[in-house]
Amino acid sequence: MVRFLMLCLLAVVAGGSIGYVSAARKYVWTEEYFGHFQKGDDLTVDELLPLMGSLEQNGVPRVEVIGGKDYDFGRMVREGQKSHQFVLKNVGDGILELSVLKTTCKCTVGSLENASLKPGESTTVDMVWNAKTSGDTFAQTATIATTDPYQGELQLNITGDVVDTFALLPSTWVVGEVSSGTPIEKESRVYNRLPYDLKFAGVEWITPLPGVEPTVDVEEIEAGPEDIENQGDTRQVFRVLLNVPPGLNQGRLNYSARLRFRAADPTDPAAVGTEDIVEMTSLEGRVVGEITLKGGSRLRGRDGGEFRLELPTVRVGTGVSEKLIVLLRGPHRNEAKLHVGEIDPAGVLDAELGEPTVKDTLVSYPLTIRVRKDAPVMIKQGESDDDYGTIWIRSDREDVAPLMLRVTFNVQRDAS
Repeated sequence: MVRFLMLCLLAVVAGGSIGYVSAARKYVWTEEYFGHFQKGDDLTVDELLPLMGSLEQNGVPRVEVIGGKDYDFGRMVREGQKSHQFVLKNVGDGILELSVLKTTCKCTVGSLENASLKPGESTTVDMVWNAKTSGDTFAQTATIATTDPYQGELQLNITGDVVDTFALLPSTWVVGEVSSGTPIEKESRVYNRLPYDLKFAGVEWITPLPGVEPTVDVEEIEAGPEDIENQGDTRQVFRVLLNVPPGLNQGRLNYSARLRFRAADPTDPAAVGTEDIVEMTSLEGRVVGEITLKGGSRLRGRDGGEFRLELPTVRVGTGVSEKLIVLLRGPHRNEAKLHVGEIDPAGVLDAELGEPTVKDTLVSYPLTIRVRKDAPVMIKQGESDDDYGTIWIRSDREDVAPLMLRVTFNVQRDAS
């Protein structure tokens, strides 16, 4: 029994000694494998990667993009096409393999066999962009898979701005809220990048402005510093000036116009067979005036127009009425006299203004709106712009804008 215990003890000692020697040779006695190590100051993060690179064994590929991974095309004409060639070089010591993983544009890898690069060799990646976007800028990428252990995926980026061959900027004349007694002046620019010169051929208002005659003057000008900075090189620049005299009706402004341009020289080879260029624009905003309305729950709207009166359903022969208050403010309130203007449909709707009451800052008029008792069967539900009745309140002064009241009503047949 004692002999057995002694043998077990010897086995444990021998096994431990063998394990220690093996571990020491592998992890402690490093000079046998790596040479003499000299311990210096502590390493910083910035020093660690260069040190690791100095310890690399031969045969490791490294990829480098000559000229950088990002390229800005600058300005491109919409529907145009540009390309850029990225150069990828193997600056390592091993074979570098390349392949396209994913792209957001047309992208092809260069023609080296299997896209395999020996140390020192280069290849190209051509990124082609067709500017068919509706936006003003673009950004596209191509992701390249590599066997570089430090850069398994390489992302190449192209960016740029997109401009039109013909552009009206701004394309909409927005005035916000404007007083009915104030003239409107707005300016836009037209930029022509077509291969031939243009001339202005006229303006057509699709929805005429009631009560006023706007003018649109167009002249060719030299491109200024701001034009060049924002639009780059253009063939021509036109200044477009809109002038609207005072007197617009109160309410929402939404009037559209067509600006027409055509070739200045129809015999120019680049212009032969071309059609007129028609650019849509619009005047948008709200006209606020000195006349406004006040009433009960059936009156909808706010100062600045777009008032709507919703009358209840009635039977033929009964009629219905609603009482409102017309308020006249502003510097002309004591001189101006209000009256009921056009009514549509006549013979169905009726309106009557009472005597004015003068207060400190306004003059008020009682207003009675009626659906006549003799009105025929008719429905105006307000489902479209012409599906309303309308009543105009006007002044005897041209500088006080009129107010339009829209009316919805429903005259039904007698149940009997």
